[in-house]
Amino acid sequence: MTHEDPETTSRPAPGRLATARAWAVRYEGWLWAAVIAAVLVIQWPMLKGSYYRVTNATPRESSIPWRTDLDAALLEARQTDRKVLVDFMADWCPPCTAMKHDVWPDPGVERAVAAGYVPVMIDIDRDGRTADRYNVHGIPTVLVLNGDGTVLRQGAFFTASRMVRFLANSD
Repeated sequence: MTHEDPETTSRPAPGRLATARAWAVRYEGWLWAAVIAAVLVIQWPMLKGSYYRVTNATPRESSIPWRTDLDAALLEARQTDRKVLVDFMADWCPPCTAMKHDVWPDPGVERAVAAGYVPVMIDIDRDGRTADRYNVHGIPTVLVLNGDGTVLRQGAFFTASRMVRFLANSD
């Protein structure tokens, strides 16, 4: 059995520690700026949606003819050979509010939806059973379903350009 000195095994070499500390001190401002930028990027949908709510901003009108009855939309999808686009949302959800302002009224998104989808918007506070049916635990959640109700694709928060790509790739 060998006995190791904890003083020598648990500490990094003094040269490396000094170099790391010097680097951290030298770039501390940049490190904090990077951390703050990362938090802003990650939280942007929450911040933007909260801004829209606080300022009572009215979203642009969208030409998407949202339905609220999923079963009727599934029947329509089977009859018209289209897919069903389901947006699970809630009025109190900041990222959902951001999508309502920035994604759904976007002309490219409107064209993509009109080209091949039966759109359904489900407010999880009013229709929790449908959210449970698809194991939706976070919002916004966007599903693409076939006419039988099988999930083909799933996503969360989208920008308008990402939504157009999502809808184009949902085969």
